[in-house]
Amino acid sequence: MKIHKFLIIPILLVAFLIRFINISSTPALNPDEAALGYNAYSLILTGKDENGASWPIHFKSFGDFKPGGYVYLTIPFVKFLGLTPLAVRLPNLILSLLTIFFLYKLILLLSKSRNLALLTALVLTFSPWHIHFSRGAWESQTALSFIIIGTYFFFKSIQKKFLLNFFLFVFFYVASLYCYHSARIIAPFLVFSLVILYFRFLFKKLPHILLPIFFGIILAIPVLFSFLHNGGTTRFGGVGLTADQGPINRSNELINQHQNTQLITRVIHNKRILYFLSWAEKYASHFNLNFLSIDGDEVPRSKVPEMGQIYLIELPFLILGIIFVIKTAIFSKKSKIFIFLFLLITPIASSLTFQAPSALRSLSLVIPLSIFIGSGIFYSFTLLKKYYKQFLIILIFSYLYSISYYIDSYFSHYAKRYPFAWQYEFDQLVPYLEPQKNKYQNIYVTNKYDQPYILFLFYSKYPPQKIQSQIKLTSPDKFGFSTVLGYDNYHFGKIEWGSIPNNSLVVTSDEIIPIEPQKVINFPNGQPAFKIYQKL
Repeated sequence: MKIHKFLIIPILLVAFLIRFINISSTPALNPDEAALGYNAYSLILTGKDENGASWPIHFKSFGDFKPGGYVYLTIPFVKFLGLTPLAVRLPNLILSLLTIFFLYKLILLLSKSRNLALLTALVLTFSPWHIHFSRGAWESQTALSFIIIGTYFFFKSIQKKFLLNFFLFVFFYVASLYCYHSARIIAPFLVFSLVILYFRFLFKKLPHILLPIFFGIILAIPVLFSFLHNGGTTRFGGVGLTADQGPINRSNELINQHQNTQLITRVIHNKRILYFLSWAEKYASHFNLNFLSIDGDEVPRSKVPEMGQIYLIELPFLILGIIFVIKTAIFSKKSKIFIFLFLLITPIASSLTFQAPSALRSLSLVIPLSIFIGSGIFYSFTLLKKYYKQFLIILIFSYLYSISYYIDSYFSHYAKRYPFAWQYEFDQLVPYLEPQKNKYQNIYVTNKYDQPYILFLFYSKYPPQKIQSQIKLTSPDKFGFSTVLGYDNYHFGKIEWGSIPNNSLVVTSDEIIPIEPQKVINFPNGQPAFKIYQKL
């Protein structure tokens, strides 16, 4: 029994190794991560973000407003490690380990089964979905960590030390609101579920919960005010369900197909009904077999080649686990209901955007899935007592194959398959250009890569006080995003060779240029990432 208590330590060690190996370079730093790191760097040096705002709640970046929680978490790491990919990614890595640990603690608390808790922790440790979003500066995983920690302290408060644990529950749930937009939908729904399920218990504790509730309200006011002022409305306008004009166009098309446009026609083909159907389809798509186990997310940054969010081997255990949780008494009735509500709530935020299913925005779904898969494996051992050893051998080899396939895909093929999406080689390009910066009147850089300016600021460690006075954003595109056209003698945009003045250095992607390049920087797959030309 004593050995069982400490088995979580090697699990966490394995989780750390999987998430830490080559974390600085695999995958390449993307613009969103660079923005988080550079703004932390800017705050350290100037007390202002890249746009000159003093200690904001939301950080204006690319015309979008990012929740500031992760930027502030990054500050001590950038302070001591410098402005590096490792410094930017370490906070999330640490919190991802805490997610595993507190999920273990939560399942142990709810089920009183250390074996089930360890199996659930193992499932999350090797989850391709969780590993993927633990290895970068993904605010969604950070918010998830706070939600899981807060959930643990809620259930802990029911058993003992109510006031202290309830305070911690409130603190971590509010903290999640500062980290990621989706948490602002998921966290309140989960809190509401807990209140409904444990209403009688909480009502008896009413005199004791008033202070934590007041504390939570005070803590949430700044993020709520900032959200309503600009941070949330701008973001939702860019990626929300209504940003998709498809239902409106379809509604107009259907109405126009009728010779007489009557009231009943407008009711049947109402755009609100079509938007609801679109939402329902997007919500259901998160439980689609193709998304979960075969191809995964369509966005290259959110997936590895030919893999879903969970391993195929886990599908039967997922089904068995759902049956096990429903039919057995290992979880209390209220705990069961909460686990299923967690499953149903987590896709809501993602389904409210036009880019669904989204592995990033629905990351919280990995928690109930891990619980069910872990329960399914636990149940299988119960059903196959006579064949315990044989089942264990098959299970280990099946998982070893699945994990090996994932690791090979992630570390060997990912960079070669999606180098453009991850914007590889900026860490090579910027150090090459910086020493030559003063030799040319202008340096023109292609804008075929997403937000190149922030990667230049990051890798050159450009003085924040300078960029704060130079930064100018373009007009927002149809999704609400903007970019920076240039700073100093750097210019970011479409490369048109004929309009570029002499005494310029020109960086292209795949544009056709009438002369031979001075230098070519290749992607990991050997294809050209950047071609650098002199125009004298």
